[in-house]
Amino acid sequence: MKKNFNIRRKQAGILSAAALVALLSFGNSQAAEDAATIKRVQDGIAKLIPGEKPDSITESMVPGLYEVMIGPRLFYVSGDGKYLFNGKLFEIATREDLSTPKISLAKADAITKAGEGNMVIFGPEDSKHTITVFTDIDCGYCRKLHSEITQYNDLGIRVRYMMYPRAGVGSASYTKAVSVWCADDQKAAMTLSKSGKPIDEKLCDNPIVDHMKLGELLGVTGTPAVFLSDGELLPGYVPAAKMSAYLNGRTNQ
Repeated sequence: MKKNFNIRRKQAGILSAAALVALLSFGNSQAAEDAATIKRVQDGIAKLIPGEKPDSITESMVPGLYEVMIGPRLFYVSGDGKYLFNGKLFEIATREDLSTPKISLAKADAITKAGEGNMVIFGPEDSKHTITVFTDIDCGYCRKLHSEITQYNDLGIRVRYMMYPRAGVGSASYTKAVSVWCADDQKAAMTLSKSGKPIDEKLCDNPIVDHMKLGELLGVTGTPAVFLSDGELLPGYVPAAKMSAYLNGRTNQ
């Protein structure tokens, strides 16, 4: 009996070893297939959007469809690299938007990477809320928003400004944005300029063009464009009290 037991034990050991080899072989094969799929997706993106390198490529909720993030832009590409879908993906049963939350987080990350050293900021760091506003000195609703800047701050809302002169580089609005940035007191110059009063025209190294490029990348089409801390975009002027109620409502959800 003992001999038979030993034989069975050896056979079991052989089977276990064989199963392990098979498992490792399957794992290696799967890893190779995954790598090949990612390569096909990368090649497909490269053909359609030359010079763009994906920040991430992950499987989506749809079999055979991959999510490709390039900065704050989200694309869906088939696993064979032949088809690209540029739009939102919804789960029909729940009607859940699966795309927007990911895009918003990517936008928030892009704004964070711009750095607060490249923004004109009103309000203390320990404010309850922080919003980032792409603004145009000559935009009427931008001026209306800034006329309430003290109310925003008093309601616990910190406002970070980035410049977005809609008339483009070289315009009067662009010159004013540069002058505000280069002023000895940026916040005072911003307030004066937005109230329609002249400020000294100045030149210096500035991030205004970078602000404009970032705004375009984030989908800014008008000003003021307000981004919340999670990347949600609120286009247009929002009164301070209404903004506070909205932000506090989100916090309490």
